[in-house]
Amino acid sequence: MPDRHLHIISFDVPYPPVYGGVIDVFHKIRMLNQLGIKVILHCFEYGRKEVDVLSGMCEKVYLYPRLTGISSALKWRPYIVESRRSADLMNNLLRDQHPILFEGLHSCYYLSDPRLGNRFKIYRESNLEHRYYYHL
Repeated sequence: MPDRHLHIISFDVPYPPVYGGVIDVFHKIRMLNQLGIKVILHCFEYGRKEVDVLSGMCEKVYLYPRLTGISSALKWRPYIVESRRSADLMNNLLRDQHPILFEGLHSCYYLSDPRLGNRFKIYRESNLEHRYYYHL
């Protein structure tokens, strides 16, 4: 059987799994690993840097800093999305043709990027974030 790979873009480092969103991402990675899926994990970190456990479950773990501050706040996209952009992330995604799972609205900066137009992409909604930000 050929290797099966999946990029997961997470809004935060999902370890330790101590709050709602990261609990879901962590256990998803754990189960995918048990099923033989090779996860390439991309995390936006801002304080949580524990990746040893994740490295044991993932093919590769990449950490990217959040671009916090005024430059991310004065944009048309929500701050939680705008602050999670990275040229390094895009370069890493473009290295192959594996499917991409965007975990929550936070991680969707590149969802409609034309460079990923031919890729199989999944957006997994967390809560009803899109409604909340629409009404802001």
